[in-house]
Amino acid sequence: MGKLYRGRQSNNRSISLFRQAKRIAAALAAVLALTGCGLLPAEQEALQPPLVQPVQEELDMVEAGRGSIQTQLKGTAHFVSSSAEHVSFKESGGRLRAIRVSLGQEVKAGDLLVELEMGDLELQVKLQRLNVERSQLLYKQARDSNASETDLRLREIDMEREKISLVSMESRLQKSQIYAAISGTVTFVEKLNAGEMVNAYQTIVSIADTSRMQLTYVAAEAKELQAVVAGMPVKLKYKGRAYTGNVVQSPSNVPIGADNAKIESNAVTIFINVNEEPDGIHIGDSAELTIELQKRENVIVLPRSAVRTYMGRLYVQIADGDRRKEVDVEVGLTTPTEAEIVKGVAEGQQVILNN
Repeated sequence: MGKLYRGRQSNNRSISLFRQAKRIAAALAAVLALTGCGLLPAEQEALQPPLVQPVQEELDMVEAGRGSIQTQLKGTAHFVSSSAEHVSFKESGGRLRAIRVSLGQEVKAGDLLVELEMGDLELQVKLQRLNVERSQLLYKQARDSNASETDLRLREIDMEREKISLVSMESRLQKSQIYAAISGTVTFVEKLNAGEMVNAYQTIVSIADTSRMQLTYVAAEAKELQAVVAGMPVKLKYKGRAYTGNVVQSPSNVPIGADNAKIESNAVTIFINVNEEPDGIHIGDSAELTIELQKRENVIVLPRSAVRTYMGRLYVQIADGDRRKEVDVEVGLTTPTEAEIVKGVAEGQQVILNN
């Protein structure tokens, strides 16, 4: 009985302790709720990013001003003969017998250059010359012997017939041979062997008169020579020394022909005479040339880098306070470094360079 009583008493004490702990926990929860605190740590407020000052753009600008602009043609010209002959058979070709000259050979006017195969035509010409001489002697004999008018006329007819035959043979022989019309140096020889066919107007030999030299300049495009006219002065530099000359032929003073190849060649070629010809020049030697073309003064001039292009449009960017303003322009003369502004930009405006 005593043991049962002590068990109940211990049980009641445990219940009392549990209820007391429960009340303490409730009180703590209420206190925490009132203070706004929790058991988990409070989140820290997010830091705001620091303020960054924007980088100020530095513009490369130039002030539009007035000045002069000069266009020039610069390039490399080459010495050629101002007198040259290109040898070919004019009426008809034939089978080649021989080319009598070689590349680089010096020839004189009248030297035999090329001949075609004509069989025994040379022998026939020699025999015919004898026939002509014989007929002349017979005619003279008949006239001196007071022959009848009929006999005299017959002798005269024989003589004329032999002469006509000789002229025909000599003409054929002449057409089969080509002689030099000028003295000079052989600058070209076609590679042909004896017996090969030669066409009419096919150049076989070229001769250049090296005692008469001039310069030729060939442009990449015809528009490069649009402002070049005959008579323009030319500055030259050959082997480090300065010389002067003048344009003697330009596309503007060449008559229009029917040969398309010559038309295309003349459109991009100018010829220049040297006032004081240098010593020791050879065909093919080069010289640097400068021709002053058009010049404008008191015009708006900008660096080429200021002019922008897009889809055929030409424009510049002008600084307008903190802003850029695009303005279409009309360009006049241009050089590798400068451009004339005909319309679109006023003097004093700040133009942004296209760097």
